[in-house]
Amino acid sequence: MHQPIKLALSFGIAMTLGLGAMSQVHAIDSVEATVDYRKGVMRAIGGNTAALAAVIVDGANEYRDNLAIHARYIVDMTRDIPALFPEGSDFGETNALPAVWENQERYAELSENTHKAAVALLGAIEGGEQDLGPRFRELGQSCRACHDDFRQRN
Repeated sequence: MHQPIKLALSFGIAMTLGLGAMSQVHAIDSVEATVDYRKGVMRAIGGNTAALAAVIVDGANEYRDNLAIHARYIVDMTRDIPALFPEGSDFGETNALPAVWENQERYAELSENTHKAAVALLGAIEGGEQDLGPRFRELGQSCRACHDDFRQRN
């Protein structure tokens, strides 16, 4: 084989192998990005829940005007929690138990309950209810129900 043809053929094979490896690396990076996104969303839901608790439970009433902001975030981010746990994202440093992927139907049901509780809390806030404790408790209980079965205890 002539040297230029051999060189071109070798270059072509190297490029094919390299691009194949790059797409595989990209797929892994994409799943890692999904896991990072999921963790961020869950931390933010927890932070907004803590802010709600500071006002509703602890009495930080000077922040009462912010309740709808925090509740709306939780409503928006709980619309489809199972989408944060796609197949193949069950690795790395995560508190998610394998049960998330093994029992997706139950996970989706509990996630929907959390969303409904968040919607009810937001409705109570926007409706001007003064005693938000019962609605907030419902949200907390729905979160706990899911965490009991699908999240590692630290």
